[in-house]
Amino acid sequence: MIARTNFEGDSNVGAYGIATDRFVFVSSNISEKGISAVEKTFNLPLVQSTVATLDAIGLVAVANSNGILLPYTTTDDELKQVKQTAEVPVDWIDDKMTALGNIIIANDSGAMCHPDFSPEAIRKISDVLGVEVIPGTIAKLPIVGANVVTTNHGAVVHPLATDDEMDQLSQLLKVHIEVGTVNRGSPYTSLGVLANIDGMIAGSDTTGVELAHISQVLGFV
Repeated sequence: MIARTNFEGDSNVGAYGIATDRFVFVSSNISEKGISAVEKTFNLPLVQSTVATLDAIGLVAVANSNGILLPYTTTDDELKQVKQTAEVPVDWIDDKMTALGNIIIANDSGAMCHPDFSPEAIRKISDVLGVEVIPGTIAKLPIVGANVVTTNHGAVVHPLATDDEMDQLSQLLKVHIEVGTVNRGSPYTSLGVLANIDGMIAGSDTTGVELAHISQVLGFV
């Protein structure tokens, strides 16, 4: 199923959640309208909690079907809540960089992270998500999470991504990759899209041309 909507009036729908092929992780404060859109689109179990008291789950957490990784700023109550409702391993990472969703991109085959993560942090990411993790950039920027929306079928990346970056990411995630935009020209594709192998929610500002392109790359048409 493909939907176009906004969460709390914000078309950056990807900032409010993470969709995997096993569950969807969203804020516990999301409105009934938002929850209804998520349930209709994905028909998967919901993991609901704030992270570091924030609703922007997609910016501060990262997940795939194998696990959920949270920043050290996550409260004890939040960590307990996520562990109670998720049926996958959940852990936090002790690193000064806390916007994990902006700086890590992952699917069930691999993950790319900000180049400044330490070897120890990269091992922790790999252990929790159960995939190979490499440091890298997209569009020569370290915010690889913000610059890529991926599923286990395809990925849409920042329009200025280089051929070498796209080749490396394609081999890592084992998906076809193309450049694109969302929400009327935004290059930060993960912020405007919430997607897994079976469904997608795009921000309400996404044009018909953008929606058609993203849908094609992610395998919905």
